[in-house]
Amino acid sequence: MINININNTDLIAMCELKVILKGKTIMEDVVRITKEKDMIKLQSLLGETKTIRGSIVDVNLTKQEAIIESS
Repeated sequence: MINININNTDLIAMCELKVILKGKTIMEDVVRITKEKDMIKLQSLLGETKTIRGSIVDVNLTKQEAIIESS
């Protein structure tokens, strides 16, 4: 979450990602990615979790996506 204060007005921008594996979206609205050895744990805005085997190749906040490569 990004807090921005412009003219004494707080604006909040959320950065949610879609996670892509092998060219397919495997999860959307991801707000947390945790790396543990060769596993990656994804957590969505609503608390849904998914654990996959792989490594992070790219995180692009402009496109709001994270690319995972399977190992």
